[in-house]
Amino acid sequence: MTLAVVAGATGMVGTRIVERLAEEGWPVVGLCRNPPAEAPHGVDYLAVDLMDGAASRKALSSLTRATHLFYAGRAPHSEGGESVEANMAMLRHFVEPIEAVAPLAHVHLVHGTKYYGCHLGAFRTPAKEDDARHMPPNFYFDQQDWIVERAARGGWHWTISRPNIVFDFAPKQGRNLITLIATYALISKELGLPLSFPGLPTTYRVVTECTDAVHLAKAIVWMAGEPACADQVFNVTNGDYYRWENLWPRIADHFGTPEGPIRPLPLAEFMADKAPVWDRIVARNGLVPTPYAHMALWPYGDFIFRPTWDMMSDTTKLRRFGFADVVDSEDIYLRHFESYRAARIIP
Repeated sequence: MTLAVVAGATGMVGTRIVERLAEEGWPVVGLCRNPPAEAPHGVDYLAVDLMDGAASRKALSSLTRATHLFYAGRAPHSEGGESVEANMAMLRHFVEPIEAVAPLAHVHLVHGTKYYGCHLGAFRTPAKEDDARHMPPNFYFDQQDWIVERAARGGWHWTISRPNIVFDFAPKQGRNLITLIATYALISKELGLPLSFPGLPTTYRVVTECTDAVHLAKAIVWMAGEPACADQVFNVTNGDYYRWENLWPRIADHFGTPEGPIRPLPLAEFMADKAPVWDRIVARNGLVPTPYAHMALWPYGDFIFRPTWDMMSDTTKLRRFGFADVVDSEDIYLRHFESYRAARIIP
């Protein structure tokens, strides 16, 4: 009898992992700070803060049937960036109490292409899973080294996924490129402005990639059930590439506004005072009231729209091991916009 336990179960990726597992008939326990009021069929939620070691040990000691762990958690950003210590503590507080009481078989970690230093500057592309590491710190390195050593000692297996720019239909999650672009486009239109690309001219033309959260979850659950994937790392993207210069006109057309010239705007600065404009859009169109902060994390947009280098992951290994699904990235942007429109979150 298997039991899957998902950490970060209400986050963008964790939500989709939980749903995929439940759809495939796995019994699932989702870990999160604030369990949802309604749970998918077959899913139990457990309130736990993995930053608290003592509370984690107490809460997780009951999971004596757990066999497969899925870690989609991440420590909150601090002023110094992403803390290695905090992220390592959360992972240990997740794995160690369960390993002590359960017949653990497999642990999956959701990482990302920051492993390759894509956030630091140009890197070798298409990035392959065994590419050399950049100068640390990078908590992905520490977590991977720890899980490899721990699995070897405990006699269980592990896998790691490395997606890039993950997005989904995920209301109330501002770190989502779909709602960020939609909010920017709608505010531009409300102000009588064309839809100008807010990044750098070079960024407009370089090759980039993304990962739909549903696609990612399907690949992750497949890895957990495929013996050949044991103790392997896999890049997981939609399987294609795109350039903003091709996608941006389609986005402008989708929102019924002309495309404007490229205008590099620090979004965190220029969009900081636009909440009243958003509230006006919501009120006039009778939309579901959604706080401005839940629609867009503007510094995240600045991170996405500034690289002047290609963002390309090689997904050959994933296909070679047997996962051949692909998603059309340009089309899925537009499909997600429509999902938000159907939910009356955007007009």
